[in-house]
Amino acid sequence: MVSLSNKHSFFLPGECKDPSYRNVRDNPDRPFVRAFLGSLWSRYYDLADPNFRTSAKNDFHPRFWEMFLAVTLRERGFELNRVGDEGPEFYFMHNGRKIWVEAVAPGPGEGNDRVPDCRQGETVPVEKILLRFTNPLDKKKENYNRAVEKKIIAPEDLYLLAINSRGIPHAPFGNTLPFFVQAFLPFGPLTYELDVITKEIVDPYYQFRESIEKQSGKAVPTTAFLNPEFSFISAVLHSGVGCEDCPTIFGQDFIILYNPTNPLDPSIFNWCQQIFYRDGYLEFIPELK
Repeated sequence: MVSLSNKHSFFLPGECKDPSYRNVRDNPDRPFVRAFLGSLWSRYYDLADPNFRTSAKNDFHPRFWEMFLAVTLRERGFELNRVGDEGPEFYFMHNGRKIWVEAVAPGPGEGNDRVPDCRQGETVPVEKILLRFTNPLDKKKENYNRAVEKKIIAPEDLYLLAINSRGIPHAPFGNTLPFFVQAFLPFGPLTYELDVITKEIVDPYYQFRESIEKQSGKAVPTTAFLNPEFSFISAVLHSGVGCEDCPTIFGQDFIILYNPTNPLDPSIFNWCQQIFYRDGYLEFIPELK
């Protein structure tokens, strides 16, 4: 067991429910990971809610993601602020407007729609993965509306949903198109047409897919960014980073997809790969070097 005498240590002693937390805290082969998390905590603790470290003992990866996201934004020059213990994690100002940042890190799910662990040679369960991205939407909409009612968020404020998919098997890697894009816009499988005369592949395109089906038979829309009900989400930022990656360049895998109905100013995140949806097409803009 590592020493936990420092009151500013990220790790706390005692029982914990999350095996990943316990493995990093207690495993003597994880000194670099512990040091990395300690470095993040030293740059985040002033912004964290009072129960952050206790919560991390039982829900480790989501708390790591919240901390890593905040430190990355601070490293990139963002001045972050927290307002109490309700509402999104924090906000920053841009051109006189608040931009709220909500961090979420879905797991594999439960029951018949659970995403199974990765096994070599098995088909990737695309629809189950997409359900893990769409699952938080209704809850986030409720929370957003409640925060507006309580005047925590003003109607003119903007909102960034930051999703980390490390806890979903297969999800961080995507296929022909990032999974989180397929979850928010109606892009389905990549399809190729064959010229019967030349035998050459022509005109590849993504099939139109406006919903996916749960095992129960219920259809779940994949059109949130075309639905006015979700126009409060100005963009979705995606990452698959995990605590053991210990990246030297923070945010190097961040990708941001803008909501065409209420987008953020793209200059804010020009250090990320950016994706725009315009007139039925996707435009990918590489990050600034």
